[in-house]
Amino acid sequence: MKITYPVARILGTIAESKASDLSVPVAIALTDGKGGLLFFGRMDGTLPASTEIAISKAYTSAVLHMATHELGKLAQPGGELYGIQHTHNGKIVLFGGGIPLQLNGQVVGAIGISGGSVNEDVQVAEYVVNALEEMESWAKRIKVFLPSQPLENIWISQLENRLKEAFEQMNCALSTDAPSFLAGAILLVDSVRQ
Repeated sequence: MKITYPVARILGTIAESKASDLSVPVAIALTDGKGGLLFFGRMDGTLPASTEIAISKAYTSAVLHMATHELGKLAQPGGELYGIQHTHNGKIVLFGGGIPLQLNGQVVGAIGISGGSVNEDVQVAEYVVNALEEMESWAKRIKVFLPSQPLENIWISQLENRLKEAFEQMNCALSTDAPSFLAGAILLVDSVRQ
């Protein structure tokens, strides 16, 4: 089970949407479960330092299976992980904005956000974590309606546009991110079948 590039791309778009709502330009990094970079984006106006910080936040959360703000608490002087930030060639980050991503209760990747205040970075990252949870929930519900062969060849933007058009024709009120959530859910169906 893993986060695929198409799902990471959708999650990156969702992060950008949330950051725009907060009027905060951020760098967005998504990694696989081993900390390997899957997706990176940087909004216009983001500080240059935010690039490496976002990537390091995602890496930290992926390889340690914990949120960076939680790790920061454990790494205080006298804490059981004091000094951990000096390992892994300095890639370990101790402040908020990095959170593991889970599917079926297993860490399969992480998101790192940098560019706003620590609180804003955490808000954007948590929004993405919640979006993935919602996608997984939808995937479990819709898997019986989709073909059994892998869905990797679906063009994401076409899928999102078709979903948006279908819901508009049905006069369903959707949030801005709803087509992305649903497209992500369809892509996650293969993961929840396992």
